[in-house]
Amino acid sequence: MRGMHLVAFHGYPLDRRIWGPLAGRAAAGTLGPIDAVFAPDFRGRGTSLRPSAPVHAMSLLADDMADEISHAVPAGERILLAGLSMGGYVAFEFVKRHAARFGRRLAGLALFDTKASSDDDAGRVKRREAIESIRKDGIEAALSAMLPKLLARSSKGTQAEEISRAMILATPSQTAMADLAGLALRDEGFEVLSGWEKPLLVVVGDEDAIAPPSDAEAMTAVAGRASWVSLVTVPRAGHLVPLENPGEAADALVSLATRAEASLR
Repeated sequence: MRGMHLVAFHGYPLDRRIWGPLAGRAAAGTLGPIDAVFAPDFRGRGTSLRPSAPVHAMSLLADDMADEISHAVPAGERILLAGLSMGGYVAFEFVKRHAARFGRRLAGLALFDTKASSDDDAGRVKRREAIESIRKDGIEAALSAMLPKLLARSSKGTQAEEISRAMILATPSQTAMADLAGLALRDEGFEVLSGWEKPLLVVVGDEDAIAPPSDAEAMTAVAGRASWVSLVTVPRAGHLVPLENPGEAADALVSLATRAEASLR
């Protein structure tokens, strides 16, 4: 059997570096059946060659990612799809729009610190307010609004906080505003989860203030057709489990990859 790639989508207002600790483990051969991590940047930031659009609809980002994967992951290699926060919403759209294209190559789904519900009216108002704050004060407005909510108490003052700060400040203001506009319009993901038939992993930090454990439980509750479901609640972690507690994230992904590999035999 050919190798297995973890294809990992980052959150807002972050970039590919959220997956750095896991990519390092894969490169060192310590991520079980996963032999490589492909963590592309969404458009308008980092290494992406795609310019930001006025609105980053989750469907637009999913289409971008399908194109990126087709060029970056060798044909025939198995794919585990992972998404964190906004990356989870993009993963739902990817499954809706592109799962048939990738067929058996798409072997499993991992959702980190995300939710399947869409924004309600109050949530959309908050998105608009956040856009106006960034328009007025730049990306520093996103830093002051988001950084305190991203991390567990024990992660404050650590390298995880340093990397989080760097990712936010490296995000162009126009890109952040386009992300927020897209987040406000996103569809819910429960229908995708209820139809998912392959292995499913849901991971949440027990101190996640943005997508708390109740959201993770709601996602696993509807995944009745999945061949295997695992809900992992990580202690002393907030909204960024792969960065705050990469060991727990790695163990969970190895379990998913092992189960996905067995189901392909």
